[in-house]
Amino acid sequence: MTKKLLVTVCITVLAVAAAGCGGNDEGSTTTTEATPASDWAEGFCTAVTTWKDSVKGVTDQFTDLSSFSEEGLQNAVSDVQDATDTFIGDLKVLGTPDTQSGEDVKSSIDGLATTLEDELTSIQTTVDNTSGITEIPGAVKDISASVTTMSTQFTSTLTTIEDADVQGELKAAIQDSPTCADAVG
Repeated sequence: MTKKLLVTVCITVLAVAAAGCGGNDEGSTTTTEATPASDWAEGFCTAVTTWKDSVKGVTDQFTDLSSFSEEGLQNAVSDVQDATDTFIGDLKVLGTPDTQSGEDVKSSIDGLATTLEDELTSIQTTVDNTSGITEIPGAVKDISASVTTMSTQFTSTLTTIEDADVQGELKAAIQDSPTCADAVG
């Protein structure tokens, strides 16, 4: 029962983080060539939307507390992990946008991917190592700290993209993309 509550909190917190922002890790490689701004924006927004929808789909399964099972919750954590791994993979293959600020944007996206990987590992470790009701408050605190770090890094990444885009190239590409309208809308 304690692990169920912990996993529920973890899934809920990740859903909140996903709502604020949005992959295929297997075989992904980092793109080294500059990517046209419109293609980069499309890829970024698709990755965000896919991740956000995946995490929301997982959390929607648990609207009724009576339907929780330990196995179901472990599967949900695994699904969130898979969705986030895919998101990270998608971020890594975006490459550098072919803009004046491309290197700054790429560096920020790489930092976001690293933070997401690190914090998901921390969350999984916390869930795996929690047993007993007395450990739940500390585990919830640790998970909340990880999600806060993830959310802060995502916000920082968006700010870096916006601040670095002094020519407005990515902003224009994002505004022109139907996929981005869905991601930010």
